[in-house]
Amino acid sequence: MTGKILFVGGTGVVGEQMVRHFRDRHPDIPLLIGGQNIDKAAALARDVGLAEAVQVDTAQPRLGLGRDADVGAVVMVVQDAGLQGLRYALDLGHPYLSIGNWLVEVGGEMAHVIRRPSASPVVLSSHWHAGPTVFLALASMTGLDAVHSIHVSAIVDDLDPTGPAALEDMDLGGAGALAFREGRRVWLTGADATRDITAIDGRTLSAAAFAPYDIVSLQAASGAADIRFDLASGISSSRLRGGTVGTEVILDIAGERDGRKIMRRSTLEFTRGQASLTGLSATLSLSATLGLAGRPAFPAGLYFPEQLMEPDGFLGALEQAGATITIDQT
Repeated sequence: MTGKILFVGGTGVVGEQMVRHFRDRHPDIPLLIGGQNIDKAAALARDVGLAEAVQVDTAQPRLGLGRDADVGAVVMVVQDAGLQGLRYALDLGHPYLSIGNWLVEVGGEMAHVIRRPSASPVVLSSHWHAGPTVFLALASMTGLDAVHSIHVSAIVDDLDPTGPAALEDMDLGGAGALAFREGRRVWLTGADATRDITAIDGRTLSAAAFAPYDIVSLQAASGAADIRFDLASGISSSRLRGGTVGTEVILDIAGERDGRKIMRRSTLEFTRGQASLTGLSATLSLSATLGLAGRPAFPAGLYFPEQLMEPDGFLGALEQAGATITIDQT
């Protein structure tokens, strides 16, 4: 690749984690750390090295950057509300990755890519923690002849720092959550949007339906008639054990194999902060897109994270970073 990778929102809670994860994996790639607070961006740039701070404005064309900005890829860690980041990447013909926009807003990105399908690889990674749930599900579905239902239970610790952009996303999702029921799309509201879920340690928590990109990724990958995602906040299993705050995902899959009904339950637990998990997951997608993960860079097109790498490689990288993963393939 040519040019520097621009992280818009690189000084935020998740943005800083992504910048640091990317730098750890790719020490020789030059970075642009974009934010509204230029002093904060400059401090992070000095800390990670081979980086420059730039002031960006997501409401302006070219993100407010001059014509001489040496941008080789655009990473939106904050909402690309006016799609100026996407337009900029398409104009440049360089890769684009977003973890800040919402599922109900995806039509904007689709329209831009449909209009210019050969311009850039565009990665939509606004999945829960930027993708682990989908990779966990893909690994858990191995060997099944059919998948009938997928229920995702996600738990965040109420002491785990969450950036304002993430909180805004969660509020937007609460307006009504997309799910699949009996093979049809439905919007869950009211009593339908609540469910009791079981934490890794066996406790029952009250959860609310949530609609990250995982919903449509899981439906496309599995064809399951029933899919829903529920999110709870409280004391994580890790903290209850006396450890640090954790974030956890519990996946319940119903399917069949050789005519027999199969129930599988897989889990993922990460105790280094949800921002770190999101930053790492997004970094893995970005590295794959740019051709920095031992495979060629991806051509122009529209991608979800699961199109960029295999589950074993993705989940293995999370385990190396401290995730505890159990995959049920019974």
